[in-house]
Amino acid sequence: MEKTRQELLQELLKKIHCVFRSMGAWHSFRIDGYKLNKPQVDILFLIAKQKSGVSVKDLASNLNVTPGAISQFSDILVEKGLIKREEDKKDRRVLKIKITDSALEKFKNFKKDYFLKVSPMFDTLEDQEIKQLVNLMSKVDVSSQVSHWEGK
Repeated sequence: MEKTRQELLQELLKKIHCVFRSMGAWHSFRIDGYKLNKPQVDILFLIAKQKSGVSVKDLASNLNVTPGAISQFSDILVEKGLIKREEDKKDRRVLKIKITDSALEKFKNFKKDYFLKVSPMFDTLEDQEIKQLVNLMSKVDVSSQVSHWEGK
């Protein structure tokens, strides 16, 4: 008997959950000897892309947490010298978070190591299958789900 759409979606979600759990299971996220949690690493991944920094509000939106949570996660990163907070030059009410120059190279090494450790999980896939998976995942509309959970 063929599976219903609901059953297929449940199976898909279980598999996605297993993949994400496996991606985070092997490591304790260490950068320059500092142990970081997943939200702190997520912050670094987001701000490392933006030379001008990212606002607390935008980080909170991207990570689906409150600005207060971003402040809490980033306090430790500031203490460790991995990030810095600066007022936006155009709007002093906006606080931008940037990766420090000294942390940028360390983060690049961490990122390279992270992808080397995670990529064997996908060794069973051909390049074309990886492209197909990327294309399929790109079609998933996560913005509507975030709005749904936020009550928008």
